[in-house]
Amino acid sequence: MVIKIPIYVKEILNIINKYGEGYVVGGCVRDSLLGLTPNDWDITTDRMPEEIKEIFKDYKIFNKNGEKHGTVTILYKGKQIEITTYREDKNYLDGRHPSEVSFTRTLKDDLARRDFTINALAYNEITGLVDLYGGVCDLKNGLIKTVGDPYKRFSEDYLRILRGVRFASKLGFKMEKETFVASNNLANKILNYISGERIREELKGILLGNNVLDALIRFHNIIFSIIPELKICYKFNQNNPYHIHDVYTHLCYVTSYTKKDFTTRLAALLHDIGKPNTYTYEYKQGRIWGHFYGHPEMSYQIAKPILDRLKLSTLEKEEVMFLIKEHDSEINPNKRVIKRLIMRTPNEDKLLIYKLLDLKTADRLDHINIPNLDIIKINEMINTIYLNKEALKITDLDINGNDLIKLGYRGKKIGDMLSCLLELVIDDKLENKHDVLIKYINKLKDKNKLY
Repeated sequence: MVIKIPIYVKEILNIINKYGEGYVVGGCVRDSLLGLTPNDWDITTDRMPEEIKEIFKDYKIFNKNGEKHGTVTILYKGKQIEITTYREDKNYLDGRHPSEVSFTRTLKDDLARRDFTINALAYNEITGLVDLYGGVCDLKNGLIKTVGDPYKRFSEDYLRILRGVRFASKLGFKMEKETFVASNNLANKILNYISGERIREELKGILLGNNVLDALIRFHNIIFSIIPELKICYKFNQNNPYHIHDVYTHLCYVTSYTKKDFTTRLAALLHDIGKPNTYTYEYKQGRIWGHFYGHPEMSYQIAKPILDRLKLSTLEKEEVMFLIKEHDSEINPNKRVIKRLIMRTPNEDKLLIYKLLDLKTADRLDHINIPNLDIIKINEMINTIYLNKEALKITDLDINGNDLIKLGYRGKKIGDMLSCLLELVIDDKLENKHDVLIKYINKLKDKNKLY
């Protein structure tokens, strides 16, 4: 079995193999065997870190605090390459990090410490493929299986549970039964032992996977372990003629229907999280009709601490919160409606209105008995508004406070007049031209209004 290794990686391996042995290892081997393009190439070796630094002394070596874990990063032909010494992890005391890292000269020991069989693969052109734990077979069968006892493997590092779900979402693989049971039984440990930043990154990988729908539904208990606020949505019947799914399943479908964008998909996963808290019902036409009045605001409030816990950036939080809050707002091929939605976007983020349109479209795809949005016309209208630089805020007006001062306005009345003019311009009742706006103000003065 031959793996196509980039020339620069092959050259590094050739250098290392003059002094010992080196292999590409882990995800790059896995992805190559699946016909995917690896994001990066990790190299493992029997040489100690000091030996690697001596071997590559003529190249730039980066200090990335990785040497205590056996990793030396070098710059080779413009590429940063990580070279890691074979190692054995000793006891894990905190559910995340080994208490001690011991270097070894044996590849077998190094592969034995890895999380899943599909990642415990190594390759070089001298030995060929090294597969000690059936990783190739599991790749062929589309199985995620731990190396050794799953309870031991997950208890060493609870983040591995989320990694397993990420691989399922990315690759469309199923999880081997014992691995699945162990991951579910230990999932409640994740929030206690893993940082919000690491959880966020794994969640991002899950949400951006090609098989996100299956992953969210199949591994719902693990998702609930990191976002416990979602658990109440599970099998919560909406009792509504416009829905065929319970609340959680609806959230999963909407997430899968959106484009591959982290903030859009996270907003999709959370956009109706407030529905169970706002549920009311009535008897109508011989059946129960469920209602969720005010659920966007409730979802907005519930999502706030979740985003804080996941350590999203300020910009990411603002985007997700806007999308949740506005997901049920009216949007149609009406310039006034669209302008007012754009005006509510934080930080004048021009892409956010398109993300909202994507979310609303995805939301409607998991409804029945409601008309589809006229996506083409709405998109064209958004594009036209931006292209023509139409007024969306006071500073976009072709008039400013100095103009009003010259006309005799003072203090609060300046802001009031500018706000009034912006409303009229947005409603297409006034043209955003300096002379037109001045003429309107003078007309108001003559009638002794707003002055």
